[in-house]
Amino acid sequence: EQPERWLAMDDASDLTTIFLVRHGDRFDYEQPERWLAMTSRFGMEYRDPPLSALGHAQARETAAALVGLTAGGAVDHVLASPYLRVIQTAQPFAHAVGADICVEEGLAEVAHIPGSVVSPANRISYVPEVDPDYAPLVSIVPTGKDPKSGRPNELYPLDYLRRMHRMSRLLPEAFRGKTIVCFSHAASVALVAGLTRVSLAQAGKFAPCGIFKLVGRPGGQWSVAMHGADNGAHVTRNSPSTYPWGFAQSRFPTDKVWDDVVAEARAEGRDACEPRS
Repeated sequence: EQPERWLAMDDASDLTTIFLVRHGDRFDYEQPERWLAMTSRFGMEYRDPPLSALGHAQARETAAALVGLTAGGAVDHVLASPYLRVIQTAQPFAHAVGADICVEEGLAEVAHIPGSVVSPANRISYVPEVDPDYAPLVSIVPTGKDPKSGRPNELYPLDYLRRMHRMSRLLPEAFRGKTIVCFSHAASVALVAGLTRVSLAQAGKFAPCGIFKLVGRPGGQWSVAMHGADNGAHVTRNSPSTYPWGFAQSRFPTDKVWDDVVAEARAEGRDACEPRS
């Protein structure tokens, strides 16, 4: 079958391609005791670890794969979650294609604590590709409380899934007719569910440095042209500590919550794949 064949029948001017990439292997999962000691000693944010050495290698391999998948790096924008491991995963691709990295808060990790990670302007000293002038599509508002630190965070799963559903509408609108690469986290597979109008379980798993390719139009049907559940085509080695993850593994009733989020959006006239009024 040809999943994109139906797209060729219409005007291609607003045809939009979104590559969604998960970060590579995490340092804190590889060396948990060392990371805990470092965060305690130096007062670093425990939820913002860097990549492990393996994660950096995976990121380089993924960059090479993306260059091939984008016809030599023909992309309009590179977006990344504000977390360090994600920005580091995006950096080799940004190097390869000469692109800036737009830090998008809408792609942030679950249960995000606003203000807890380094700002884009303060990342520039070690990631000069970060664009300090990019205006994020979403600014996260605290709706819950982090159980470990007591700091205000975004309630998970409800408000995280609301954010992903919203992003599945905002991204196609903001980047209509463009090709973009978004670097994010395992749970951002919810963005795939939002674009393609399936359940979280149907969206499947997301491998470390896995690559989804989604093609469609704002307000129209979207197709999964490449699935990110398996990274074996471009990643040489994986670690058992950072593995393919999907919402079927969640301890929360996420499918029920997702159904409620979709119904809520539909009732308010803002279905994910329908344009805003």
